[in-house]
Amino acid sequence: MARKTAINLRHFRVFIAIAEAGNFTRAAERLLLSQSSLTVTMRQLESELGVSLLRRTTRQVQITSDGERFLNEAKRIVKDFDHLMTTMRLSASQLSGTVRIAVLPSVAIRLLPDLVRQLRETHGDINIVLRDDNARGLHRQVRDGEVDFGIANQWFDYPELEFVPLTRDQFGLVCRKDDQLATGGKLVSWYDLNPEKLFILAPDTGVHVTLHNTPELDSLLAATAGEVLVMVTLLEMVRVRLGVTVLPELAAPGPGDPDLVFRPLAHPVVHRNLCLIRRRNEPLAPGARRVWEALRSKLPRTVG
Repeated sequence: MARKTAINLRHFRVFIAIAEAGNFTRAAERLLLSQSSLTVTMRQLESELGVSLLRRTTRQVQITSDGERFLNEAKRIVKDFDHLMTTMRLSASQLSGTVRIAVLPSVAIRLLPDLVRQLRETHGDINIVLRDDNARGLHRQVRDGEVDFGIANQWFDYPELEFVPLTRDQFGLVCRKDDQLATGGKLVSWYDLNPEKLFILAPDTGVHVTLHNTPELDSLLAATAGEVLVMVTLLEMVRVRLGVTVLPELAAPGPGDPDLVFRPLAHPVVHRNLCLIRRRNEPLAPGARRVWEALRSKLPRTVG
């Protein structure tokens, strides 16, 4: 009788990621795992197999001869499993007519309601399910096949994912209506902002990535008052006069907010580029393809 093993596909994926990245840090970023979790998983795999798959040095990771043999088989097993899951999901999606879309909260609230209503009227056989998440979680949902596709900006350049430009919105200042920057008549510049009163969203978000990929903002972002993970908390801090924040227009409070106002920022003009995101080289189910094409044809190329 074959001995039972605790090894599963997670162990294979971790080993493959480390082997391809040649570095634990980059592999952890790719898999959305902590380095400690990655290390524990590799130790479990090597212990169960009874061989060393990796040779670790202070700067890089090298694959052993046993690791080279195991890598080829691990890739084949993972590829076959992913293909099977994709085929089964495609079949189930065709039968149920359900399209699952992972979206940023701002997109779900401000961009999709009217469009989803229209699609339900014109495509009555399709049931659209929206799953809101931050950029990190959204990319993971798409990559792991939990949804048909996603809508977000590019948080990390995953080779398994394809990013198709959809629309964009401009960054602006969010402050109280009685703030001096809100009441002045002139165009607001990033250089008008006091970094000691500026709060921004945390690194798990696409907003954070976009801002830090804008070189002109380096000095401002290096001295901000703090970073906040949850949007509701961020806006409440502005509401009680702890400071101000910067957000893309779709993520900012609307004109009906009693306390807060959004003012576009210039010098430089910074946009968040939203994309349709799907797994690379995997066909969408017919229902998902219809919704994908409708989104591309109906949404404006620029918001605001």
